[in-house]
Amino acid sequence: MDIENVFGLFGFGKDKNKNKKPETDYLTEFKDTPQFKVGMFYKMVWNGKSFKNQVLNFLKKSDEFIELEGDVGEAGDYMMYTRAYFWIQECNLEDKEWKDAIKYYTDDEFIVCIKLCIKYFEEVEEFEKCAFLKKIQIYIEKQEVLNKLKET
Repeated sequence: MDIENVFGLFGFGKDKNKNKKPETDYLTEFKDTPQFKVGMFYKMVWNGKSFKNQVLNFLKKSDEFIELEGDVGEAGDYMMYTRAYFWIQECNLEDKEWKDAIKYYTDDEFIVCIKLCIKYFEEVEEFEKCAFLKKIQIYIEKQEVLNKLKET
C-alpha cells in the first residue's frame, strides 16, 4: 500500500500530479454554474413540500405535540421559498448558460415549482420576486410553444 496515495485522498502528502485539480475544485466550480443553481431551485421547491409534511407528521407523533402546524408551516414555507429564490435570483435569460439550464430542467414539475414560488411571493407581497419568476415562466412557455411549432 502506498501511503502517499492514501493521504493524497484527503489532500495531504506529496502530489505526484500537481497539474491535476482536486475534486473539491471541480465541485466548487460546478456550484457556481447556472445548471447547479437551477437544479437547486427545482429540488428545494419540489422536495420542500414533502419534507415539511414529514416534519409536521413527526411532530404530531411526539408525546408533547403542541399545535404548531400554522407557525411551523409558515416558517417552513418562508425558509424553503426564500432559499429556493436565492438559487435562481441570478438567472439571466440573455445568457446562453442560463437558458440551457432552464431548458434542461423544464418539465411539468419545474413549471409547477415556478408557479408555487410566484404564488408564495404574491401572498407575502414580494412582488419584485413575482415579476422576476414570471419572466422565467413566460420564457419557458414561449419555448414550449416554439418547440410545438417546430414539431408540426
